[in-house]
Amino acid sequence: MRRSSRLGALMVVIGGILSGCATSPPVATTSDAPRTVSLLHPASGESVSVTYWRPGQGYDPRAMAEVNGIFRDRRTGDTTPIDPRLIDYLVELRDRLGVGEETPIHLTSGYRTQATNAALSRSNPNVAEHSYHIRGQALDFRIPGVAPQRVAEAAAGMQRGGYAAYGHTGHVHIDTGPFRTWTPKGGDGKPYDGIQEARATPPKPAALAPKAEPPKVEVAQAPKPVEAPKPAEPRVAEARPAPAPAAKPAPGKAGDADLARVRMVLVNLSAQDAPARDKRVTR
Repeated sequence: MRRSSRLGALMVVIGGILSGCATSPPVATTSDAPRTVSLLHPASGESVSVTYWRPGQGYDPRAMAEVNGIFRDRRTGDTTPIDPRLIDYLVELRDRLGVGEETPIHLTSGYRTQATNAALSRSNPNVAEHSYHIRGQALDFRIPGVAPQRVAEAAAGMQRGGYAAYGHTGHVHIDTGPFRTWTPKGGDGKPYDGIQEARATPPKPAALAPKAEPPKVEVAQAPKPVEAPKPAEPRVAEARPAPAPAAKPAPGKAGDADLARVRMVLVNLSAQDAPARDKRVTR
């Protein structure tokens, strides 16, 4: 009988555990006290203070809806269900540091849409390409009066999930992924050290290609008109006075003189031949 009772009680316990795993994320803390969180978004001044878990009731849907609201993507206004274990991680971390639950934790970055995360990764090498912020499993925050390095050391001791202190901005990142850490890149340009989560590589500025000169367009020019050869100018013969015709001897002057000469020659000849003729006659 006692054995049967013990077996029945054990089955009830097992059934309760299985039921709890099916309806809500596993409890991240061993405390049975109600869990309260106070959050402030410094840029907008929006704040939330809620008791999000109670013994015997689990996570309060209404309180978690308020948490989802303050965690929303501030660029797009979109929300997503925030992992309750992330809030448990934050609350236990706060308690380990001795900070009262009434002290508002400054939430600087909660949920991010893929588009917002991609836009941030182009200008910030610390933004992971496959960030847990996209899944609603990460937050960046500050606790007033507590140094970021001290918060990171407390997170390291918890071994609850990912964590890193960003000294150059003064905030701490925690997430519900595997336990790991990394050294963020600061303004000194030093390379990353330690274990790193997957992160987007900042795009390298494209090498400026030399500006291509616009192709020279040769304008087709009309062929120059071929000049027709100029007609040779007709040579104008200089008007020269025609040679004067040879002067003909005037009739009755030169001709008569010649005839006279001929006659004289003939007379002379006749005179020379006369004695001869006379000699021939006398014998």
